[in-house]
Amino acid sequence: MAVQTANAPTAASANVGATDDEKLKGALAYVLGFLTGIVVLLIGNDNKFLKFHALQSIIASVAFGIVFYVVEALISSLLWSSWGWENWGTYDMIFTLLNLVFLVYWVYFLYGAFMVYSGKEFKIPFFGDFVEKNLIK
Repeated sequence: MAVQTANAPTAASANVGATDDEKLKGALAYVLGFLTGIVVLLIGNDNKFLKFHALQSIIASVAFGIVFYVVEALISSLLWSSWGWENWGTYDMIFTLLNLVFLVYWVYFLYGAFMVYSGKEFKIPFFGDFVEKNLIK
C-alpha cells in the first residue's frame, strides 16, 4: 500500500495539466450521472483524470439512485398502508420534496462539471476518496 505525501498529485488534482479536451470530457461525465460517466469511461482509455471523474460520477449517481428509490419505496409503502387514498395530498407533498432533493443532487453534479471544466479540483465527499484509493491504479 503506497503512502501519499501531502505534495503528491492525486487523480482529482491532475486536472492542472489536463488539456481542454480532457476537461470537457471530464465535465461531461457529470451531466447525466452514470450514463455520461460510462461513456467517458469508455472513451477515456487509460487517462487517470478521465477515469477518476467517470468512476466518481458513476459510483455517486448509482449510490444516490439506490438510496433515493429505497427511500421512495419505503415512504410509498408506509403512506399507502397507513392512509390509502385518503391523504393523497400528503403523498404528493412528500414526493415533491424528494424530487427537490434529486434536483439539488443534479445541480451539485452540474457544479462539479463546471469545476472540472474550469480546471479546479472536484471530489464528491466519500466517493472521491473511495475512487482514488481503490479504483484508480
